[in-house]
Amino acid sequence: MADAVAANDSVVLLEGESGTGKELLARRIHSHSRRKGAPFIPVNCAGISDSLFESQFFGHVRGAFTGAFNETLGVVRAAEGGTLLLDEVGEIPLNLQPKLLRLLQQHEVIPVGGAKPITVDVRFIAATNCDLRRQVEKARFRPDLYHRLNIVRIEIPPLRCRVDDVEPLLDAYLEIYSREYNMTRRMLGPGIRQQLKSYTWPGNVRELCAYIERLYAADLPPLPPSIVFWDMASGDQADPPKDPAPGRLTHLDSQPDICSLARAEQHAILRALQCTNWNRSAAARVLDIHRSTLLRKMRFFGLE
Repeated sequence: MADAVAANDSVVLLEGESGTGKELLARRIHSHSRRKGAPFIPVNCAGISDSLFESQFFGHVRGAFTGAFNETLGVVRAAEGGTLLLDEVGEIPLNLQPKLLRLLQQHEVIPVGGAKPITVDVRFIAATNCDLRRQVEKARFRPDLYHRLNIVRIEIPPLRCRVDDVEPLLDAYLEIYSREYNMTRRMLGPGIRQQLKSYTWPGNVRELCAYIERLYAADLPPLPPSIVFWDMASGDQADPPKDPAPGRLTHLDSQPDICSLARAEQHAILRALQCTNWNRSAAARVLDIHRSTLLRKMRFFGLE
């Protein structure tokens, strides 16, 4: 559907959970369109404040307000001839939505401080990780704007619903990061591959990508993601394991193929600490957990 719609200039609405690849799909649509030689500009709608919306979107003329020493095009005119991705479009406040609706309908912008509308030639793609139809039902999103965006809707399913995609993605990122880190390609055995396929991947493809990069960045063993992402999957609310600590590790010996989950977690933490010269903040980033979580686990395992 994405390749089919790329040939025209219709508005496309991409819906899917965070990390499913909405921006990548938007870039594919752009690269397969007649606009591929022009700019592709993604704009995070959630990060634009009410007071700066018009200036950042539509631009402003010199002297329009205090500090406006030069004319600014704004993201819409900067994307002239190309594609503008309205990322997290569901986060635009209600009071700003009519301005976006007019832009989509008229393909015109009036810079702040300007007097005349300026016609723009831009293709619009919107992306959101929320259900816009439900947002309309809750009166959090204007129905007229929803219908203007919902010309072609493409829903990207989460990775847990695309189990057959896991292994091709693993192999792709193993190759990508092997080149990026200039390291020998890491190998994943059948056992760990099966665990990776059965994992729910709450962070979707972004989480899978982070898992593979961690294998190269910290030279960690390919542990099950239920261990590596323990805090992410539990919302960082779970308590440490109640079983007795498996004895303090003082050095990294060869780890057996099968070991307790506690031992594997302890091994991963110690490896991350050693790889970062015991910089706890850096080790927490490598393990993708909060620093407070790392400190709690270090106390539990006697690694302080």
